[in-house]
Amino acid sequence: MTTLDLGSSQAPAHAVARRLDTDTIGWFTTVRPDGRLHAVPVWFLWLDGVAVIMSEPSAVKLRNLQHSPSALLHLHADATGDGIVILGGTAVRSERTSTQWLEQIRDPYLEKYADGIAALGTEIDAMASRFSTVIEFTPSSLTAW
Repeated sequence: MTTLDLGSSQAPAHAVARRLDTDTIGWFTTVRPDGRLHAVPVWFLWLDGVAVIMSEPSAVKLRNLQHSPSALLHLHADATGDGIVILGGTAVRSERTSTQWLEQIRDPYLEKYADGIAALGTEIDAMASRFSTVIEFTPSSLTAW
């Protein structure tokens, strides 16, 4: 299980860590240059306290990060509206490409997203080629209940 040490929270840290390891979709929010927020659903892999997000190189979220590294990663609530996980922190464009990242994350990424990759009718190497830019999101705050 991944550990998460971001200070106090209403949700047990182990439950949040489990969600980061198993949830397949997160809402990634960045700040546009004019201050408006931009939120998009993303696949992510939680690795050593960082969410690794592969992106198409022309994505709005990458342009926004050039302006401001501030970002949020939200996980879906459960059917009752509980299970909220909101991570605040900073995000940067990785110096490593998705192909370079795959050397490290291939197995856990395939374990987490095999069904999604198959549903898209593609393979992981083709995805890494299309989503060739990687964002590293490092949380500094946690809101959860």
